[in-house]
Parts: sequence; C-alpha cells; structure tokens
Amino acid sequence: MMQKKILFFLLIFILALTANAAAVRELNGDNLNLEQTAQGQIFKATGNVEFVYDELRITAEDEGIYRRYNGEVEFRKNVQLFYQEFEAEAVELTGNLSDQIFHLTKEAEVRGENSLLQADQIDIYRAEDRIEVLGNAYLEYNNFWAEADQIIYYLDRELISLKGNVKGERNGESFNSQAAEVNQKTDEVKLTGQATLRFSEENSAAGSGSETAGE
Repeated sequence: MMQKKILFFLLIFILALTANAAAVRELNGDNLNLEQTAQGQIFKATGNVEFVYDELRITAEDEGIYRRYNGEVEFRKNVQLFYQEFEAEAVELTGNLSDQIFHLTKEAEVRGENSLLQADQIDIYRAEDRIEVLGNAYLEYNNFWAEADQIIYYLDRELISLKGNVKGERNGESFNSQAAEVNQKTDEVKLTGQATLRFSEENSAAGSGSETAGE
C-alpha cells in the first residue's frame, strides 16, 4: 500500500513538472522521499542530487529539498548552481523559486564570462538582475581585482559597486578607498572616500580604461 502511494505521488510530481513541454523540471538523487503534508508536497533527494527547473540547474552531494507548495529549496554539501552564463558554488544553498532568490553560504563563489565573485555569503536576485556579496567579498573583473566589505553587482546596468575597506589593483596600479564603482560599459573605475591610487612606473597613459578618485 505504501509503495502504491509513493508511486502515485511520484506520478503526480512528474506529470506536474512536465505539463509544460517547453519546461524541464525534475529532481534526481540516489534516494527520493516524497511527502504529503498539510501545507503541501515536499520532495527530498539524498546522494548525488540534481535539480532542474527550467533554465536553472542545481547539484549537491548530500541533500536537496524542494517544498513545492511555497517554492522553497535547500541544498547541502558541494552545491553547484548553473544559470545562463553564470556558474556558482557553495557549501549550502537556500532560496525560493517563486521569488527567484538564492542564498549561497560558506565558501560561496559566482563565476561569469569575465568576472569572479567570492565571499562568505552571496545572494542572487534573479528577478532584479542583482547579486549581493557579503563578508570577505572579493571581485575579479578583466584586469581588475578588489576586496571589500560588500559588493553589489547590477547585471542589467552593467555596474559593480564596492563598499567598505576597498582595496585592490588594476593594470599594476594599487588603490584603496571607502567605496568604488566599476562601470562595465565604459570600463571606468571610480574611487570615493579617502581614496589613494599608487601608480606603476611601467604604466602607460595610453592604457585602456581610466580611474578617477573623489572625496
């Protein structure tokens, strides 16, 4: 009887996830646990977990949980997230598919086509095209790298904002400030708040991009 119930819930899950032919939605793992609660359905996978939801793909070594009734997800141990041109990894991932928000915690990292973000925690807001990087935040972008207390990456505006104890280097020139802004469209870096720029002897005035310092 129990086996029939499990197969019944599994069938419902598969039919619901494949209702839209254009969408691919599935949960895989060494073991699957399908639970019907008063709130709604909860799907748990353990061991070599893979979760596919439209363009989003998440993998984890230990555990994956999908609460279908409210869109919440949890993944643990060596988590990897793949979405469009971005790849991310962390020890743990929590989030909400409905709100399109994902939180990467512990050894978090996001890699783009020409950028790298690392921190204790990285929050991805897909609907708002924004990534927030908190705690030991680190950024690499082309020939630029920097550390800061907080980094906010505005994907739609192609703008990266760094705040708090900013220090880094670009084209052999090191700098520090209280805040910095990287404009990806113009390749300009703006430093503000007790900003200091240390010039390289080999730097040419004809180099690409520019840096500006302000109060």
